[in-house]
Amino acid sequence: MPQKNSFKGNKQSLPSKPCKTCGRDMTWRKAWAKNWEQVLYCSDACRQKKSATPP
Repeated sequence: MPQKNSFKGNKQSLPSKPCKTCGRDMTWRKAWAKNWEQVLYCSDACRQKKSATPP
């Protein structure tokens, strides 16, 4: 979980990880704060394509 007081307006310091389907880099969002470890896909489209890609 990111440090609550570390964000000073510099978005480059936020954590990021690649989307499991397309590989696009996803930057941490406040909406994902409680479940950042479970976020795997960058969009609903990638979530729907998840079965089409091999593990």
